[in-house]
Amino acid sequence: MVEIRAGVLRLPLKNPFHIAHGSSEYRENVFLRISADGYTAYGEAALVPYYGLDAEQIIEDLKQHLTREMVHTENPLSFVPRFIHPVSACAYSSALLALRAKREQRHERELLGCPVSGETAASSITIGYTSDTEQMLQSIADEGFPAVKLKAGFPDDLERVALIRRHFPALRIRIDANQGWTMERAVQMIRALEPMDIELIEEPVKGTPDQLAELSRLSSIPIVLDESIQTVEHLKAYAHAVSGVVVKLAKSGGPHAARRLIQDSQRLGLKVMLSCMVESSLAVSAALAVAPLCRWLDLDAPRLLSFDPFTPVRYQDGIPEASLRTIEPSREVSDMFESTESVVLE
Repeated sequence: MVEIRAGVLRLPLKNPFHIAHGSSEYRENVFLRISADGYTAYGEAALVPYYGLDAEQIIEDLKQHLTREMVHTENPLSFVPRFIHPVSACAYSSALLALRAKREQRHERELLGCPVSGETAASSITIGYTSDTEQMLQSIADEGFPAVKLKAGFPDDLERVALIRRHFPALRIRIDANQGWTMERAVQMIRALEPMDIELIEEPVKGTPDQLAELSRLSSIPIVLDESIQTVEHLKAYAHAVSGVVVKLAKSGGPHAARRLIQDSQRLGLKVMLSCMVESSLAVSAALAVAPLCRWLDLDAPRLLSFDPFTPVRYQDGIPEASLRTIEPSREVSDMFESTESVVLE
């Protein structure tokens, strides 16, 4: 017997999260539980505000399209297109990877064809916008990560970067403008940032491949894309224009689809940053299955939450460690699932 349950949990943030797209104090994500063959596994679907999706759409997508055949397959990737939304596919394929890892007592990286003992890079920690620069500097010091990703697209971007560099000369700094700069502003910022030892700039503008190529020609700082790359066609269109691409499980459809996208990106000569939405340790544990394949990691979401509903990811000097085989839900998660309607797949 296969039983599935899906429900929604609110994930409150430690601090209000300000980016160029807007602000939020919490996120509500959908969680999936699959029980089969005496094992139970979980998946997470991030509800991203600018995707325009609500929890009921994702829950319905999962319940309508999951079948017993899909739960027992060794290749979840072949069933990903059945889902309407990539985040639904992400929850499904993450849970299936965990289920198979538990059933076969094998490392999830091995099941994906990734190096089991591969070196994992340190993650950056995201610093949302705040006009309180003392608070910003204290947050960086308290987190103790070797790299930060500073949200940009605000009038005082340059002043905040310069302040961080003065206080933390060895810190690796990544800039994420979330398409918040104009082309003129991006050119000004790149020229001003060149002497500050910036590791990369993410999504400087909402631009065409030719516009991004122009910025890349002006910049010794690598430019990487996130929002601009939604499909393989986008990937091919922008490959010549930038240095790298951001891969997220929620956007690509889960760990199996992310692995394929990483390989496609590398074949096109692009470096990969593995990142996440605002998600729990469950989603980040699934992402870590493909982490050894990636140049940069930005898997800090659990550190942004004031409540993490799963066994927390461990960060040692910024290096994340977790396993889908051992992660456990909190009481709040278990109670949430018990209060939802189950679907039995005969």
